[in-house]
Amino acid sequence: MRIRKGIVVFAAFMWAALAQATPLPPSPASIEPEVVEALLDRDAPPATRDRAMQQLVASAQAGDGYAAFYLGALYRHGMDHPARRVERDVETARFWLEKCVASPRCPLVALASLAELELAAGNAKPAMQWGQAWVVLDRELEKRTRGPRPHDNTIDIPFRHTAYHAYLLDRCYKAMAPARDAESLGRTWFDELARTHGPQLDRMLFTALDEQSPGGSEGEGRPHLQIATEAQRTKTMGGDVRIPIGPSLGYFLYRGSPAGGRAEGVWMIEALPNPAGARGLEAQARGVRTRPYIPDAEGRRAYAYLPLTFNDGAYSLTPQR
Repeated sequence: MRIRKGIVVFAAFMWAALAQATPLPPSPASIEPEVVEALLDRDAPPATRDRAMQQLVASAQAGDGYAAFYLGALYRHGMDHPARRVERDVETARFWLEKCVASPRCPLVALASLAELELAAGNAKPAMQWGQAWVVLDRELEKRTRGPRPHDNTIDIPFRHTAYHAYLLDRCYKAMAPARDAESLGRTWFDELARTHGPQLDRMLFTALDEQSPGGSEGEGRPHLQIATEAQRTKTMGGDVRIPIGPSLGYFLYRGSPAGGRAEGVWMIEALPNPAGARGLEAQARGVRTRPYIPDAEGRRAYAYLPLTFNDGAYSLTPQR
């Protein structure tokens, strides 16, 4: 995996603010989604939330990459996280996010979380390395799974999350010390990461591809959620919604209603670059409509992990033509 000179360029567009929703795959994490819900739900009884936290830590320690990712997000934001569960601790957040990357199954978005963590800490090199890794893998995943009729963020860009991709990399370049050839230095840094973490990054991509393939995701017999209509992939923010501060990405736990339509519940797991920057995306997530389904024999609901991005029209990444 390489980022070659000129493969991506920054371009400005004057477009309406858009929130981009991806399809709703089955919950991929081994920890039960009800546990994640209990942890994130501030209205749940304190004892229930305490037990959920203990289960999450135990799962992360046992090698569950998704559980490690959730812990990393909680500690990265601290009390700014909507769950308000733990105090902010950069070292603990870095520990769990890196543990996620080293685990057999880790969501690609954990790489963006690491990039944002290092940016906030003033560490330009690892921020650039993780940021480039996420953009490369996320775009490769999109290319391999978009199908014959890809959805577009804009007329020219058939990639999801492209505005936030560009926004993240732009801030990584700005964080670098002045260099004669910043692009060349960035490629050198990425090559270093590829040499030390190449197998882990490849595994993350192939696991993501497997989870998005038919029958590839772990469902544990649960019903699966399907988005109700392809037209929902792109939405325009209404005037009554708190508009995000620049390009942003939110990663949500979504509990679907058996009757279909709007969610029964939505909880934010991760917000990029931060919860303030991603404000308004939760309202969009709650408005995503799914198709009806039949709960399993135990009456368990269907859950999904829903990423949403906001494009303010100022940033984009376009492939070299």
